[in-house]
Amino acid sequence: MRIKKERHEIHLSVKDLIFASETQNYTVSSIPYNIRASKGTEIHQNYQEKKEESEENFKKEVAIRIKRQIDDWTFYISGRADCIYNAGGFLIIEEIKSISNLSKLPLDSKIIKEYKQQLLIYTHYFAHLQSEKEKKIKCRLVLIDIFTEEIKVIEVPLEDFTNYIRKQCRNILEIWKKETQIKLNQRKRTKSIKFPFPTYRPNQEEIIEQTIKTLKESGRLLLSAPSGLGKTIGSLFPTLKYILKKNLRLFIITSKTTQQKIYRDTLRMLEKKGGNFHSIILTAKEKMCINSAFICEKNFCPFIENYEKIELTEPIEELLSNKVITARNIKKIAKKYGICPFELALDCSLSCDVIVGDYNYVFHPFIKLKRYFDQSYDDAVLIIDEAHNLPFRAKDYYSPEITIQEIQDCRLYLNSISLPKDIESEGMRIFKEINNYIKNLIDVNQNSNQNKTKIERIRQKYIIKLQEDFFRKQLKDYDQFILKYFQAYSDQNKTPPSKKDKILDFSMKLRQFYIILKESNNPEFTPLCYIKEKKIKILCKSAAPKLEKQIKGFHSVIAQSATLFPMNYYQNMMGFPSNTHNLELNSPFAKENRLYLQFPHVSTKYEYRNESYAIIAEIIGKTINIRNGNYIAFFPSFTYLKAVHEEIKKITLQGEILIQESRMNERKRKEYLKKLKEPNHNYLLLAVHGGIFGEGVDFTGDMAIGAFIIGPGLPAYSLEQELIKNYFDFKWKKGFEYAYRNIGITKVIQAAGRIFRTDSDKGVILLIGQRFNTPYYNKILPSDWNLEKVPNIIQKIENFWDFHNI
Repeated sequence: MRIKKERHEIHLSVKDLIFASETQNYTVSSIPYNIRASKGTEIHQNYQEKKEESEENFKKEVAIRIKRQIDDWTFYISGRADCIYNAGGFLIIEEIKSISNLSKLPLDSKIIKEYKQQLLIYTHYFAHLQSEKEKKIKCRLVLIDIFTEEIKVIEVPLEDFTNYIRKQCRNILEIWKKETQIKLNQRKRTKSIKFPFPTYRPNQEEIIEQTIKTLKESGRLLLSAPSGLGKTIGSLFPTLKYILKKNLRLFIITSKTTQQKIYRDTLRMLEKKGGNFHSIILTAKEKMCINSAFICEKNFCPFIENYEKIELTEPIEELLSNKVITARNIKKIAKKYGICPFELALDCSLSCDVIVGDYNYVFHPFIKLKRYFDQSYDDAVLIIDEAHNLPFRAKDYYSPEITIQEIQDCRLYLNSISLPKDIESEGMRIFKEINNYIKNLIDVNQNSNQNKTKIERIRQKYIIKLQEDFFRKQLKDYDQFILKYFQAYSDQNKTPPSKKDKILDFSMKLRQFYIILKESNNPEFTPLCYIKEKKIKILCKSAAPKLEKQIKGFHSVIAQSATLFPMNYYQNMMGFPSNTHNLELNSPFAKENRLYLQFPHVSTKYEYRNESYAIIAEIIGKTINIRNGNYIAFFPSFTYLKAVHEEIKKITLQGEILIQESRMNERKRKEYLKKLKEPNHNYLLLAVHGGIFGEGVDFTGDMAIGAFIIGPGLPAYSLEQELIKNYFDFKWKKGFEYAYRNIGITKVIQAAGRIFRTDSDKGVILLIGQRFNTPYYNKILPSDWNLEKVPNIIQKIENFWDFHNI
C-alpha cells in the first residue's frame, strides 16, 4: 500500500483492502515457503490451461482497478482475477487457491472467508462493467490440494460489495489519520532522549554532528573509529532522536550476538535516562522456539496453532510494557499465552521504533524480513555495525554450493526412514541424477588439462559451465517429491519433518543454487568444480551490486567499524554511492601508552617462510621476557603457527603457551579467555589472523599487554582469490588491493585493536615482516600508530616499560 499524502491518493491491492483492520498472517509451515509458492504457481497454471482448452472466451490473470472517493481522498484498488469465461449464459469468475490438507480445512474458517471476500471484490468490479441486462454472474472459489491435487469448487453467493469496499477504504483512511496524529504527538518523544554521559569523549561530538548531517540529507555515512572512542552511542544517540522526530523506524544490524548485547545495554541506558521509545532484539527462530521439537507446522506445533486463533492485542501490549524487549521477555509472554515466540516478536516489532538483529534480516536474499523489505522501506534508517564484515558475509549469501557428500547423506537418510517405495525411489532417482552430474563434471575436468590454467591444475579447482535447464528440471522434480515426502513422513511419524531434516534442507540448497545460477552470466559470478572436495559452487566475487540495491531503499544508512581501511575500498564493496560521507577518526587513548614497532628483518612471504620461523620465535621470546604478562601472536595460517611453535619450544620462555586449534569450539575459546584473566600468570596465545581471537574479543586490562602480528594476513593464493583479483582488475584496475591487500589490512588493524580497549591499557604491537616497511602499508595503516622502525627493538621495548615504571 502506498499513500501519496501530497496528492491525497491511496494505492492498494485487494489483499490490502481485505486486511484493512487486521494484521496479515505471516506464519509459515515446515514445508519451505518457496516450494509451496512454486507448487501453487504450477497448480494455478495447470488449472488455467485446462480451462483455456475447455471454455470459450477464456481469459486469465485479468487486471482490475477500482476507483473510490472517500472525502477528499482517492483510492485506487488493483488486483488480478485468475479465471474469467462465459458458460451457460453466465459470466464465470473463478479464484484459485492452493491449500495443504484440503480435506481437513473447515469451510467456515477465517482463511476461506478471506478468499471469498477477494473473489467478491473481483465480482463487484465486473458487475459494474456490465449493463443491467447482462448482469448474470457466477463466482466460484476453486480450492486445490497441493499434495493430492484434489479440487473442491465452492459456489459463492453474490453479494453487493459496494458498502464493504467503502467501509474498508474508510477504515484504512481513519487508521492512517489516527496513526499520523499519534506520530505527530509522539514527536515530543525526541526531547526525552538524553545523552547518557556527563561529557563527550574526544571526537565523539564529531560523530554526532556528522550523523545528524547524514540523516538530514537522507544520505550515507562510512564511520571508521577505533574501539573506545564511543562510536556506538555516538551514532545511536542522534539517530534515535531523529527517527522519533521524523516518525521513522531504525534497524540496527550486527554480525555477532555479542554486538547485539552492546546495543541492548546502550538502549537500556538511554531508556533509564528517560528515553520514551520501544526497541526489540530479534533472536534466531530456532533459539526462540519453546516447542519440544523445532517444527513450524500448525498441526504439530500448538504454539503456532494458537497464534492463528488468539487476539494479539493483549500479549503485544504486555510485551510493550518493556521499553527494551529481549528474547527473555518474549519467551515469558509467549509461554503465558501459549503462542509462538518468534511470530510474537515479529508482530511486536511493528510497534517498535528500533529493531536490532543479524545482518541476515536485512541482506540475506532468502531470510530477510519480508514484512519490511518486500515493500517500500524509505521510512527506515539503517545502522550497520562492524560493517567491515558485511561484504564478505554477503558474498557467502550469493555463493551457493552442492556437495556429493550431502547428496550421499540424503540418500542414506531417505533409505533409513522406510517411506513408501515409490516415494523413496523418486527421491533416490533425483539424488542419483544430481550426483552423476557433479561426478561427471569432476571426471571430465580431472582427466583433461586442456585449456586449464596452472592454478586450476595445482589447486584441483576448475571453472565450469553449468546447465540451467538441468537444474530447472531437478528443482521441479524435487518440489514434487518433497510434497509427497512431507505428507508420507507426517502420516508415518504423526509429526512432520523438523526444520533440520536433511531432505528439506537440501530442497532449500537446490532452490538457492538454481536462483543464483540464473544470474551466473553476470560478471560477479563464476561456477566452479572442486575435485578434492567433490562439489560444485557458484562463486560470488562481489556482492556490491546486490548490497547497493538493498541499501538504496533506506532513508539513511550509517556503516561503522574500527577497521574501514581504506575507506574507498569499503565504499565500493558495500555498494555505497559516490556522495557518501566518510569520517575517519584516530584513537582517543594516550599515545604514550601505545607502542607500535616494525620488525622488517624477515620476510613472511610464502616462499621464504622456512627462513623466518627461528627469527620470529627469537623476537617473541625476547619481548616476552622483558615484561611479565600475557601476549598474543597472530599468524597467517595454522601451518605457519605450528612451525614457529616448534621453534619457540627450543627457547627459554616465561609462561605457558596456549594454541588456537583449527576447529576450536566456543567452550574451549571461553576457557582460554578465562585463563588470560587469571592474575599473576603469564600466557602466550598463538592464534591466526581474522580468527576467533582476532576479532570480537576485548583483551582489556592485563588480559593482553602485547601482540605480535606476523605478516599482513593476506588471503591464501587460490583460484577463488585470483578470480576476484581478475574481476576487480577489470572493474577498477585494483585487483591485488581488492582481492588480497585490503583484506589483510583489516585483519592487522583488528588484531592490534584487541590490546587497547580502554584509556588505561598499555601495550606493545610488533608488526613482523618486510612488507610492513613498504610505502603502501605505511600510508594505509592508521596515522596515529606512529609506526617506528628502530635499530634496537628490544631496547625500545625496555624503555617503554621503564617509562611506565612497570
